[in-house]
Order: sequence, then structure tokens, then C-alpha cells
Amino acid sequence: MIDPRIEMMKARTSRIENIVLFVSGKGGVGKSLLSSAVSYILSERGYETVYLDLDFHGPSGQNLFHLDKLMEGGKSGLKTALSGKVKVASIGYMVKDNPLPLSGVDRMEVLLDFFSILDFGELDFLIVDLPPGMGEETIFLQRMFREKLSAVVVTLNSQMSLTTVKRVVNYLKVQKIGIIGAVVNMSNLFGKYEPEQVSRELGIEVIGSITYHPEVEQYKTIKDKLEKTPRFMFEIERLVEKMLGKLSRRLT
Repeated sequence: MIDPRIEMMKARTSRIENIVLFVSGKGGVGKSLLSSAVSYILSERGYETVYLDLDFHGPSGQNLFHLDKLMEGGKSGLKTALSGKVKVASIGYMVKDNPLPLSGVDRMEVLLDFFSILDFGELDFLIVDLPPGMGEETIFLQRMFREKLSAVVVTLNSQMSLTTVKRVVNYLKVQKIGIIGAVVNMSNLFGKYEPEQVSRELGIEVIGSITYHPEVEQYKTIKDKLEKTPRFMFEIERLVEKMLGKLSRRLT
């Protein structure tokens, strides 16, 4: 017997053009910062975009957005929150500060519930901020939305990060999930940055590098972080250009 939630989920996600996963094998590499920044820039360019934080144990990306409108129920499901032009959804809005200890099977059930009630509407991009590694969240998305998925791999310019991230790259390749490329965050830390060497190490193209800007930490929202740190915004704009170029070639 088919789970009715699956049919509901397929109907609610049928008008999503691209689902882009921001992944890494390691925590603390800046996935939330980069995925929220990319979401903001895409929406400013006129693309219908949702930023989705799927980290069950430590959702934090939603805190980077000042909300003009909260998530709310409607006839067609749970509507996403709104921050300027960016739509925002997060498990964090539901659990708040409460712990959410879930086993693998339970987590899959919650994911199915979550996606079956969310009303995404018509989207150009669903940007998904995933927890580190290759857990149930990644497996769920791969099973349910394989044909729409692509991934941006986030790493640091350190051997420990590169070694861990390489396992995620291998998993994506085995599962035939399209890899847009790697982004090296805080590239001016951890020694000399050589993109060609990082590309060889990971076996994928490096599509961007983001410098560590201490002043970014002064601002709370991703809007302020970008608009008040011009160099950071320039680097994210350049990353978005590269992503759009790679996606257009993959989809044509």
C-alpha cells in the first residue's frame, strides 16, 4: 500500500525546478552561511527561492534571516516563512530550543511528514542546508527527488577537511547525484590556497572560494552580512554565477 504522504509530497514538490544540496563531511565549514547567502542572492536576482535548513540536531541557518512573515498554515499546506524576497523553512521553527533525539527510522518519518505538509509553491531553487555527513536527510532526498538533485560541496583548505569531504564526494558519485562543484570556505586560512590541488584531491571542479572576513561576524542577518561586507558579497555573487552556468549546461 502506497503511503499517502508520498503522493502529497510529490504533488507539493512537483513545481520545484532545482533542488541544490549544500553538503560536507565535516561540521563547522560554513554550509549555513554559504547556503543562506546563495539563497539571498538568487532571490535578489528574481529567482523564486526557498532556503531550507534540514539539520535536526542543530538547526541554525534560519537565525540568519529576519522574518517579515512566519510559517503559517493554509489550504494548500504549511506555507514557508518570508524574509524579504527569500522564502525560509526550517525544522528549527517547529522544535525551537527543544531537543529532538531521533533514530534513523523516526527521522525518516519526520522528514516524510515535513515534506508532505510544506507548501513550496512554484520554485526555481530549493536550497537545502544539510547536516554534516551522509545521514538520513541526504538519503531521504536522494530517494525522493533524485532527478532534481544537484550538490555543492563545502570544504575548508585543510587536509583534515579535504579527507573527510572526499568521502561525501565519493558517495555523491556512487549515487549519481550531480555535483555542481566544490566551494572552499575561509580559503585564506589553513595555509596556502591552491584551487588546482583541492580539485585534484577531491576529484571535482572548484567553483568558488570564500575568504574569511572577520567583519561578517558583526552582523546578525545574512542580508546585513552581505550588504555591509562588499568583498563577501562579491565572492558570493561570483559563486552564484558559476553555479548558474554549471546548472544551465547540466540541464540543457
